[in-house]
Amino acid sequence: MTYAGGDAKKPLSSLDGALYTGLVVVLIFVCCAESVAFSVYNKWLFSGPLKAPVFVTAMCQAWCFLGALLVWLLSPKSFYTRSPVTSAAQALKILIIPVAFVANYGMNNLSLKYTTLALNQLIRSFSPVAIAVTSYLIEGKVQSLPKAVTLVCLVGGVLMGVGTSPDFELLGVLICAGSLLGQALNIVMTALVMGDMKDSVKLSPFDVLFYTALPSVAILLPFSAAIGEYAVLVKALEDEGFARLAILVFGGGIFAFTYTLFYVLLIKITSSVYYGVTGGFRCTVAIIISFYFFPQKITALSILGIVIAMTAFIANSYFTMKEKLSKKYGGVPANQMPKEPQERLLKEAEKEMMKNI
Repeated sequence: MTYAGGDAKKPLSSLDGALYTGLVVVLIFVCCAESVAFSVYNKWLFSGPLKAPVFVTAMCQAWCFLGALLVWLLSPKSFYTRSPVTSAAQALKILIIPVAFVANYGMNNLSLKYTTLALNQLIRSFSPVAIAVTSYLIEGKVQSLPKAVTLVCLVGGVLMGVGTSPDFELLGVLICAGSLLGQALNIVMTALVMGDMKDSVKLSPFDVLFYTALPSVAILLPFSAAIGEYAVLVKALEDEGFARLAILVFGGGIFAFTYTLFYVLLIKITSSVYYGVTGGFRCTVAIIISFYFFPQKITALSILGIVIAMTAFIANSYFTMKEKLSKKYGGVPANQMPKEPQERLLKEAEKEMMKNI
């Protein structure tokens, strides 16, 4: 019998179940497609018309704020209700998030200027390892044997794929690796904000955009100026013209906001677990497509490393989901649980799976 996601308890009819399943499949496809398309678009933009990734990231955040503002003003409360910030301590914690955003996404976009999209995606697939190390150092959390095996394979696959690539460029690899440290920092800070401690505040993705986008812009624009992107922007205006550049920057903002909108819709009707487990597939598709759009080189060992890394990434996502669904219910497999505890544990799995997104 099919059940709706979220807090729904009523079983769906066969027709409703088919429509619900179809909607989930469509949303998963759209999320994956837009994720890959956004990566390809950014690589093309930062390698050609506008080699100013930090400035573009700032503009995308500005557009995301406007989109979140419109959602808050126009959408029904059943879709989005803004979480109020009721204390200075909450506001301070929220303002820490933009620092992690700049270290994570700002450096990731900057790396696309110096390295290939394939290497960028391969290095970013290293995120479960960074998360595992962070969890151990901060929480003392030890990985299960199946997950530890997938992490070892992931390390080996990434090192093989990156180290044997003819497109290896140290600066780009280091910047992208730095973005992984930013991602780990992002996890710590998000846990600080959204944890169960006093003065915590529960944020939805739209809340995060609403409260942190403009502070992110305030950090990114001086950073952009410091690395000389304003001179690049002036030259791009001369070469491309204001109208064309405005359209290109607006296009990036549309990608950034609609991507958030679609995965919020997916999480609303299912769970972030469904989205989180697609991470390996998104990286794999992006790597394959990148060879079609960009002049990249590859060796047999690089291919083998990519296959090992992507397989390990997908397996790690699967074991994370399975582990979270069962370990707090006496080790009972998820498919043998009563419906209510199964739904409760699915919600508990969301927070962990969101780390890999």
